[in-house]
Formats: sequence, structure tokens, C-alpha cells
Amino acid sequence: MTPTRAYGLLLLVTLMWAGNFPLGKLALLELGPLTLSAARAALAAPVLVLIARLAHGPFPAFTRRDHWTFVVISLTGLVGNTTVWYWGLRHTSPVNAGILGASAPVIVALAGAAWLGDPLSRRNVLGIAVTIGAVLLTVSHGSLEVLRTLSFNRGDLIILASQIAWVSYTLFSRASPSQLPSLTVQAGAHVVSLVVLAPLALLERPWESLAAASWVGWGVIGYAAGPIALGHIWYYQGIRVVGAGRAAVFMNLIPFIVIGLSWLILGEPIRWYHFVGATVVIGGVALATAR
Repeated sequence: MTPTRAYGLLLLVTLMWAGNFPLGKLALLELGPLTLSAARAALAAPVLVLIARLAHGPFPAFTRRDHWTFVVISLTGLVGNTTVWYWGLRHTSPVNAGILGASAPVIVALAGAAWLGDPLSRRNVLGIAVTIGAVLLTVSHGSLEVLRTLSFNRGDLIILASQIAWVSYTLFSRASPSQLPSLTVQAGAHVVSLVVLAPLALLERPWESLAAASWVGWGVIGYAAGPIALGHIWYYQGIRVVGAGRAAVFMNLIPFIVIGLSWLILGEPIRWYHFVGATVVIGGVALATAR
């Protein structure tokens, strides 16, 4: 894959993932986060296995390294990030979730410096500081009183926690020792996710919520199982071609897309600190990831 094609796929992934914020909020009015994640995996796993089989022929004998790749990709990117993210989204607005999620490249830069020895320039450090300021502006809703008392919204904090899993997923994808095609890796990871999430979802009595779910709830499950799952494949491919830092930068577009979609779909009120926070996050991330 050429870098140009990789950048195009990453842009498309950004658009698809941005739609998951307001749509996911709608689905969470009817379904629990574990149920939503497990249903998504139940639909996506067999489809991805079939597509991988048709695209690459019979599966090879997987090595222990391949099995560990499936497990780590699943636990960080699909179980750890997605499920925790749905949990946080249940308690905050899609706009806040979009802005906070855009801070991921800064966490990637910090983790890359700590774990992979990636150098940080003064410009990078300045960008990290600016991004942290934008995150504080967002979680405080522009209120000094909230900052002084540290009375942050629980959902905002959970969204930030989900980014740790996302960073682990991004860095592992960059350094993954597996030689398998990305489609096969994602298919295997989704199977592992289904095995992990199915028993956990029983805690939410999913047979009741799924039976009562409207076409909106089922539609979001289908959207998450189709375009969103496909996005994981393309994002994984993009990382392998252009690197983790450049791939993560595309996430900076998400806050502005989410702001528009949340207003259009949910009638979400847009505050001044949303625009300021989104703009400052993007500027900070640009500095933090500059080389």
C-alpha cells in the first residue's frame, strides 16, 4: 500500500468513527456498554473471518506469536478501548468525548518517548502542555470552580481512561511482530473479543435490552459491526505504512466532525469551550507530534 492510499483510508476511518459518537449515544439509551460491545463483536467476528478467508485463502497454522497478537489487539483496541469508551460516553456528551479523544496522539508521543525511546523536542513538550490545557478546559466545562474543586464529570474521566488502552493498541500495532495480513489480525482479534465480552455482557441481562431495542439500537450495532470494524482494519494498515504518530494525527479531525453531527443528530448544545478546546487540542497535538 502506498502512503497516499494509506492517508486516504485514514481520512475515511476518521469520518466513520466520528459518526459513532452521536450514534453510540443514541444506542446507549437502550443498551448497556457491554451488551453493545458484545453484540458488535458477535456480528463483526464471523463477517471478518469470512472476508479474511476469501481474501487470503485458507488460514495458516497460527504461531504462539500470532495468538498473542490477537489477544493484545483485542484487549487494547476492541475490549479495553471500545467497551470503556461506551461506558464513558453513557455519562458524558459526544462532543466532550470527541475533544478528549483527540488528545490520544499526545499520549502516544509520551508513551513512545517512555517505551520506544522516541525523542521529544521543546516544541513537542510545548504541544503536550497546550493539549493538557485544552483537556482541562473541556473537562472543567470552562469553569475555574470545577478545576479548583476537581469536581469533574465521571464520564469525561472514563473517556480519558479509555485513551490509555487506545494508545497501547496503537503502539502495539506499530511494533507488532506478526507477519499476518491486517485483515486476518483483525478477524482473529474480533473472535477473541467475542469470547471475552459474551460472558461479561450477561451481567447486563442483554436478552431483555436486545429484545426491546428499537431499529435505532440495532442500526447502531450494525454500523459498529460494519464500518467501524472495517475502520479498525484500515487504521491498522495505515499505522503499518505511515507510522503511529502520523496515523493518530487524523483523529484530530474528529472533534469538529462530532460537533457538527451531535448538533445535527442529537440537537446537542454547543458551548464556547467546545470550539476553543477542539481548536487548542489540534494545535497542541500538531506541536506535540511535529518532527
